[in-house]
Amino acid sequence: MSERLSTRRMWWIALIAGMASYIDAAAMTSSGTALVLLKDTLALTPEMIGVLSSALTFTVAIGALFGGRLGDLFGRKVVFLATMAMIAVGSLLLVFVEVFPGLLAGMILVGLGAGADLPVSLATIAEMAKAGLRGSMIGFSHFLWKIGSMVALGIATVVGDWGQLGAQILFGHIAVITLLTLLGRISVPESARWRAERLAEKAEATSRSDAALGWSTLKTLLKPPFVTYFLALAAFYTLMNLGSNTVGQYGAYMYTEVADSTVQVYSTVKLITMFLGAILVLVFMKVVATRWRMTWFAAGAACTVVAMCVPLVFGPQVWTLHIMMFLWLVGTVFAGEGIMKIWTQESFPTLLRSSAQGAIIAIARFGSAGLALVTPVVLANGPRALFGLLAGACLVAVVLAFVVFSRQRTTAIDEEEAQEVGPEPVAVPDARLGR
Repeated sequence: MSERLSTRRMWWIALIAGMASYIDAAAMTSSGTALVLLKDTLALTPEMIGVLSSALTFTVAIGALFGGRLGDLFGRKVVFLATMAMIAVGSLLLVFVEVFPGLLAGMILVGLGAGADLPVSLATIAEMAKAGLRGSMIGFSHFLWKIGSMVALGIATVVGDWGQLGAQILFGHIAVITLLTLLGRISVPESARWRAERLAEKAEATSRSDAALGWSTLKTLLKPPFVTYFLALAAFYTLMNLGSNTVGQYGAYMYTEVADSTVQVYSTVKLITMFLGAILVLVFMKVVATRWRMTWFAAGAACTVVAMCVPLVFGPQVWTLHIMMFLWLVGTVFAGEGIMKIWTQESFPTLLRSSAQGAIIAIARFGSAGLALVTPVVLANGPRALFGLLAGACLVAVVLAFVVFSRQRTTAIDEEEAQEVGPEPVAVPDARLGR
């Protein structure tokens, strides 16, 4: 059951809800530089920096797991207001606190808040958008993720030698954006579809299959008809995120320690590819709601596999890393996190949508964190082995996703909308968001 919102209002909600992706990207990009800037001023040891960095990564995963479930149980609005408040408090701690326990508390709050917000904000966008715009609006959140990374990287480039002040500016940027987002979200209504489904479940007054299955339990994700989509999405995103996290977290390390290049070269290449990525996301927003979606996915999938095969075959050199970053960027726009978000919103009904998204994000982040622990050792002793692992992971991921989702002909959100119309026969389009 959807409210009648103007197109402008829908895009406003997509912006305000999608800022979760901006903040997530900005926090991840800013933290590495900021902690290095604080190292000498606050006497942070390498062990302390490692704890702070891993705390952010792991708490994002934990936040996604529990935040997604809370969003299905208690509503979208209450959760995404609480998560913004958590991020605001955490980022302000990171700006003003000068002791390790305070920094750790700040990292934990930012991570938990950002992780919990992501699945709830995506569900909000999916449920308020009309069919013709839904795919583009969910894709817009990925555009905001790119922008968040670019802005944080741009700020880091300017304040990279400012010491503690530079770190405070990086964390302060997150605090300001979070507070503005919190204010903007106050006017966002609760999801009408979530309210209707939740009331129906509580009253046990609906004949829909969702009530019969018992949506209050997360175990439903591991039962038909959802288990195939859940396991496929979890595997796809986890395997693809191994490459994304490695390129993002250890790109500079590859260039400097493996290919004997410089941080400046890496930063320049990354900034150029990120700018190109933002442009390509706009293309993704246009094609994702068309019958060409899987064609673009297949092309992007091929790029991701080839990207990892270039340094595998020719060795990690500067030119092979350049090619890898470019192909990875192009490929993951059409066969990465963006399409995962859309498939997830399509494949699960209202009272499981946020839970499923959160669980998928959590599984992938835990997997990436595990690989990140051993990545420096692998790069030091046999970098080609790492690229071979990542190429194999990409191949398995994209083939699995193509097989499962190219066969998908109807989706949960299509069926919900059809039922809202009434008992008359309703033609459900080709199971693609926005069509």
